[in-house]
Amino acid sequence: MQTASSLTFTTLLSLVPIVTVALTLMSAFPVFHGLSGVIEEFIFDNIVPESAEAIEKYTEQFVDNAANLTAVGIAFLAVTSITLLITIDDAFNDIWRVRRARPMLQRVLIYWALITVGPLLMGGSLSLSSLLMSASVGWIRDIPYADVTLIKFSAIALTSMALALLYFAMPNRPVRIKDALIGGVLAGVVFEVTKQGFGFYITNFPTYKLVYGAFAAVPVFLMWLYISWLVVLFGAVVVASLPEWRQQTIQGRLAPGSNFVYALQVLKMFWQAQQRGDVVTVPQLHANLHIRYERIEIILEAMQRASWISRALPSGWVLHRNPATIAVADVYRLFVFDPALPVPGPEEQPELVSLARAFGNRIGDGAEMSVANLFEASSPTGRVIAAQD
Repeated sequence: MQTASSLTFTTLLSLVPIVTVALTLMSAFPVFHGLSGVIEEFIFDNIVPESAEAIEKYTEQFVDNAANLTAVGIAFLAVTSITLLITIDDAFNDIWRVRRARPMLQRVLIYWALITVGPLLMGGSLSLSSLLMSASVGWIRDIPYADVTLIKFSAIALTSMALALLYFAMPNRPVRIKDALIGGVLAGVVFEVTKQGFGFYITNFPTYKLVYGAFAAVPVFLMWLYISWLVVLFGAVVVASLPEWRQQTIQGRLAPGSNFVYALQVLKMFWQAQQRGDVVTVPQLHANLHIRYERIEIILEAMQRASWISRALPSGWVLHRNPATIAVADVYRLFVFDPALPVPGPEEQPELVSLARAFGNRIGDGAEMSVANLFEASSPTGRVIAAQD
C-alpha cells in the first residue's frame, strides 16, 4: 500500500508529461496520424471512472499548453516521464527481489521503448478492433447487448495486454511470457471489476460532493489512481510468485550453512555445462535447486567475486576457473566460515575467536579434495569405479 501511494504521487506529477511525450512522438509519424484521439478517448472512457470527466478536460488543456514548449521543455517532460518509470521499476524490482538493477542506459532505453511503442501498439489494436466491429456490425445488431459486451471485452483485452507487457519488460529478471499473460489477464479482469464498483460507488453515494464541491474530481481521481496501482501491484505479485508456486520453491527458514550445499550443486551444474560446452542460466538453476531467485543470485555473486564464474552474454554464466583447482574447503570458506578473515564480534574474548578459527581450520583441512574430483566421484560412473576399487 505504501508503494501504491508513492506511485500515485509520482503518477500525478508525470501523467501530463508522459501523455504529452507519447502524443508528440506519435504526431511525428504521419502513418499514425489520428490514433492519438482514439487512444485518448479509449483511456478516459474505459480506464478513468465517469465522475472524473473533469480530469480529461484538464489533461487536454495541459497537453495543448505543453505542445507549445521548446525542445528543452520537451526534454524536461521526458525526464519527468522517465521518473515515473524509474519508480515503477524500483517497485517491481522489490517485488521480484532483484538485488542488482539494470545499468541506467539500459533502463532508459527500455523506458523509452515503453513510452513510444506502448501507445503505438494500443492505437493499432484499437484500430483493428474498430475495423472488426465495423465489419461485423450487421450480425452484432441482431444480438442483444452484443456491441456493449464486445466493447467491454476489447477494453479488458487491451488493458490485460498492456499490463502483461509491463510485467514482462519491467523487472530485471527473466519472466515467462505465459506468466506475464496470466498476471496481465488477472489484473485486467480485477481492474474492470474494480472500475465498475468504484463507478457505482461515486455515482450512488455522491456525499463527497457536499464536502469538496467543484474540487471533488481531484480527490476522486487520486483515490482511483491509488486503487489502480493496488491492482497493478497485485498482478505483479502474482507473476513474481508463479515460478515459485510452479517449482514448489523451498519456503521459510533453511538450515544454517545450506548455502554451502547449494553452492556445490551450482558448481556441479557449471561443471556439467562446461563439459557440454553450454552456459548456465538462472532459470535453469532455479528449476534444479527449487530455491528462491535471490538466494541463487547471492551464491552467483559470491562466486563471481571469487573469480570462479563469469557472465556470458546475454543472460548466462560460465566457469571462469578450472574446477580441479577449487577445493571443497574453498567452498566451505566462501559460504560458511573463513578462519583467515577478521571475525566481527567482541574483541575482549580473543580465546573464543581463536577457538572458532581452529575449529574452522580443522574442518577445512579435511576437505582438500577438489570439486572436480568430488563431482566425478558422485557421478554414476564414478560410483562404479569407487566400488570396484
